[in-house]
Amino acid sequence: MGLPWRGRRGQGSARGRRPARPPRIGRRALLVWSAVVLAAAAAMVFLFYFSAAFVVKDLQATGAREEVAASALEHAQIPQGRPLARVSEGRVSERVLEDPRVESVEVERDWPSSVTLVVTERDPAVALRGGGSTWLADDTGVVYEQVDDPSNKLPLIRLRSDPTELDAATVTGLAELWRLRPDPDTLEGDLGAPAVGRDGSVEMDLGQVTLLWGEPTDNETKWSVVTALLRQETIDPQGALAMTIDVRIPGTPVVSGLPEATG
Repeated sequence: MGLPWRGRRGQGSARGRRPARPPRIGRRALLVWSAVVLAAAAAMVFLFYFSAAFVVKDLQATGAREEVAASALEHAQIPQGRPLARVSEGRVSERVLEDPRVESVEVERDWPSSVTLVVTERDPAVALRGGGSTWLADDTGVVYEQVDDPSNKLPLIRLRSDPTELDAATVTGLAELWRLRPDPDTLEGDLGAPAVGRDGSVEMDLGQVTLLWGEPTDNETKWSVVTALLRQETIDPQGALAMTIDVRIPGTPVVSGLPEATG
């Protein structure tokens, strides 16, 4: 008769055996490997951030007039020999944008040693004259550059205050007002340049007619009211009588100076 307990004991011993463990990495080997990685990282940091291998040698600005490009380079404050990796694109952009003539700038790093400032200048939408000076402003209302002789393609707006004192909303309103103006045939005359008071109210001369515009808002509606009134025979910009059309409240325009009705 067999001894079944022996078989069971053998089977239990087989099940109890554990698989062989992989060899452990020695503590010393791990320390060596870590030291190698840290040394490589430190070498890379030194190479790009502190060594003379990758430093700024060529700095240029493109896309702008010579004087604006020169200003961009000056505002950038990137010295020759600065490690290229330490040139902060965000900070350089902030400094260049301190020049109001610059609308935007891109800072391009070209390894191993070049930095290019791609400058976009503001486009003038209107010229503002007041306080003995003339300034350009763009369509967002930024008054950004003083000039002697603005282009005759730009609307010239006379002010009773310094152009730099105008807020952006007033400037954009003036630009829109001028852009939406009807042609001389519709107005029955040539429209004079707008004059802006210290309170932001606008006046314009149209021959014998003075337009009281108020603030440069609701411009499209106000022009519609003015052109409708000019269709009346009694309102003649080229006539002998001086008149005033007040559209400060376009829903209730007021006309003064009309000839007296004859019965």
